[in-house]
Amino acid sequence: MIDRHETGRNKIEDCEERLNIEFNNLCYYPSGKKVRTLTQKPILKNICGRFLSGRLTALVGPSGAGKTSLINVLSGFITTGVTGSVKINGRDRNVQKFRKKLCYITQEFAILHLLTTRETLMIAADLKLNADIGKLKKNEMVNEILALLGLEKVMNTPVGKLSGGEKKRLSIGLELLTNPPVMFFDEPTSGLDSFSSLQVISHLKSLAEGGRTVVCSIHQPSSRLFQMFDDMYLIAEGQCLYNGPISDLTSVFKEAGFLCPNFYNRADFAIEVASGQRGNNTDKLIAKFNSEESGPLEYEQNGDNEETTILQSASNKNGTVIQVCTENEVSIKTSYPQPMWKQFQILLRRSVLCTLRDKLTVQLRVITHFVVGLLLGAVYYDVGNDASKALSNAGCIFFFMMFLFFANAMPSVIAIPLETSVVLREHLNNWYSLKAYFFSKLIADIPLQILCPTIFLLPGYFLTSQPYDGTRFLQFWAICFVMTIISHNFGLAAGAVINPLEISMFMVPASNIPLVLFSGFFLKLQDVANWLRWLTYVSYYRYSYEGAMLCLYGYNRSALKCSEPYCYFKSPLKFLQETDMVGGIYEFDLLALMIWAVILQLSVLLALKYRINSLQ
Repeated sequence: MIDRHETGRNKIEDCEERLNIEFNNLCYYPSGKKVRTLTQKPILKNICGRFLSGRLTALVGPSGAGKTSLINVLSGFITTGVTGSVKINGRDRNVQKFRKKLCYITQEFAILHLLTTRETLMIAADLKLNADIGKLKKNEMVNEILALLGLEKVMNTPVGKLSGGEKKRLSIGLELLTNPPVMFFDEPTSGLDSFSSLQVISHLKSLAEGGRTVVCSIHQPSSRLFQMFDDMYLIAEGQCLYNGPISDLTSVFKEAGFLCPNFYNRADFAIEVASGQRGNNTDKLIAKFNSEESGPLEYEQNGDNEETTILQSASNKNGTVIQVCTENEVSIKTSYPQPMWKQFQILLRRSVLCTLRDKLTVQLRVITHFVVGLLLGAVYYDVGNDASKALSNAGCIFFFMMFLFFANAMPSVIAIPLETSVVLREHLNNWYSLKAYFFSKLIADIPLQILCPTIFLLPGYFLTSQPYDGTRFLQFWAICFVMTIISHNFGLAAGAVINPLEISMFMVPASNIPLVLFSGFFLKLQDVANWLRWLTYVSYYRYSYEGAMLCLYGYNRSALKCSEPYCYFKSPLKFLQETDMVGGIYEFDLLALMIWAVILQLSVLLALKYRINSLQ
């Protein structure tokens, strides 16, 4: 994959195909509706331009100019609310084909922090490379990328402990595995010092020299950094002010009436022009670089690069309505390098590995469950078989359910946002399907969901003197196990669909308070107002509490011991009658909880799909 110059410097393998990108009259409306009026303000305004293969292009402009929006549209990550044409080597682009030939590294590049650098690259190689490439070849490719990007010293270091520059280089390495001909980078030097920024741009320069089309948005580069770029694309308020070699920048601006002072950073000068600090007479530049006749490209035609249209320009110059292509009209489904069963296998291995290394997920949760189980056993010691303490035991059982829900839902809410960002990036970059991730996550979480309620019940159940009956214990454990699954998936769904994290953490308890009220613990179900009674049938707390009480006090349990002269609830049946549960059926309650578990598991998948749709 890599050969060496006589100087010893690594050289990236040349790209097999060269793709030149040209776009004309490109508009982007962020609201994403099908029909818009001309009074609505687009982010991109009939913008034109081109990016050439074999050249490193700097996408420059003031904040809010539309740099990221332009990359999102050109890469196909945004398909709704877009008009105009995008061409690849002179032919209209097909988003399905083009998405397979590019990589897009966003400014906030999410990577799983618990994997090492080498493990991250190996898992990416397993997912992205074809199945016919052997493990030996994959190891060789990963070693070459580690050497090329200067990551050999940190190959066994967890990603979470890497520096900002090392993470940026790792993000580049993940995409080099497939040697894409087109690479987009959004603010690759953001948050880096000058030396790290220079390292990153040097690698991007090497990528471009290999024949790739490399475009990166950059915010106020230094003179030394800016000199490494071949071309510049200057954007201001959604319109292009310059598109060409950086060597011609000052002469073109001089013709338009903008004189760059001697020894002045050309990048700073360009941004000052774009932001209006050098005057507002930019009409000449806009007219020169936002016209389809501003100079056609001479393409090296290749039959293999034949494309079909993705974005159909339907703007009516004389009318008031613009018809915009929608997601339904532009399919983005693509085939994956690995079959679904192989994706599932790789993702399952990764999920298990991350779970075992996550101190919050495993160690802290397990220890907390055991300690709280001991605490409950101490507080409610020997209440389970005492008729005089039946009401206290009911409170103990209800607290069991409440603790299991919040102890498993809240860690899931906290843990899912980073992982969701990783999944969305990898899925949109065509690594694997959401179904493969969903099922791998489902299976990987089962051991922990079994361990937590088990280690919680072992001290809590027996210290509180619940029935020493194997069948009743297993029935009670089944209720706790399904309740753990419900809480875990509720947290995953909330963390995936609700942003920011603070709101999702608030919504979990806030949305569960009404369900707690209709559990039958604070108020008898028969005393609930008729117009609110339907809520008792959707409360999983009702089914978990009722099912637990039935398995502990039902099935003709013998009389309880009484530590006082008279005990009203000496008969377990009397207690069930008083709590309005005598007509309940344990199997029905367990089935209702299982249905809730399935619904919430599917909601996680729907939440991920919603996030993807919202990005496009």
